[in-house]
Amino acid sequence: MRRILIALLASLPLAAFADGQATLVDGDGDPNSAVVARWAGDQLRVDFPEHAARGYLLMRDGKGHVVANISGQTVVLGIRDVQSMLSQLGGADSSQLGSYQAQSVNSLTATGETQTVAGILGEVYQLDWVNSDGEVRQDRLVLSAEQPAQELLGVFDRYQQVLTGHADPVAATLRERGMGILRFGDRFEVSSLSSATPAPATFALPSQSGGLQDLLRSVVQ
Repeated sequence: MRRILIALLASLPLAAFADGQATLVDGDGDPNSAVVARWAGDQLRVDFPEHAARGYLLMRDGKGHVVANISGQTVVLGIRDVQSMLSQLGGADSSQLGSYQAQSVNSLTATGETQTVAGILGEVYQLDWVNSDGEVRQDRLVLSAEQPAQELLGVFDRYQQVLTGHADPVAATLRERGMGILRFGDRFEVSSLSSATPAPATFALPSQSGGLQDLLRSVVQ
């Protein structure tokens, strides 16, 4: 689950998208690694079924939030605030994202192969790129021009921009080709994808609680 989360954060144009839902698993197809993304317009919610009690990620109104259950309380924190606090407390090393975030794309080449992912026939491409640590990487991607796959790519790119403030070069390259994402190397693949509209309550933001930083700090320590 952690590997998928980092990949999502690193591979996620600010515009409204059609509604949809997707389930992603790691490159091994492990169902226990499932991540569920649901979106409507400019709202996005990401749940982790195997860790549902811990909370979820929510993006709305151009901001990212962590909705968590801490010491029996439902609390809401800004994603960047959480990153900053965990880094200060030694609970997370933000530099680990460097191996997942793209600095540039050298080439995207069709292999001539096809692969069906989540019931969608996709085309296999080889991606040569450089990550934020300056390392040259190579991955095999399964791409599709089908609208749901393009919507999913757009959702990921929007999330990336809200989280980091930077657009993703890989997403930009795929958009130029008119392609969406179904699989990214051994990082994640889509196991289900639909245009079903999530219930409005899915994106409701719980009321803020007081003393959030102190509460989070006490739990991390």
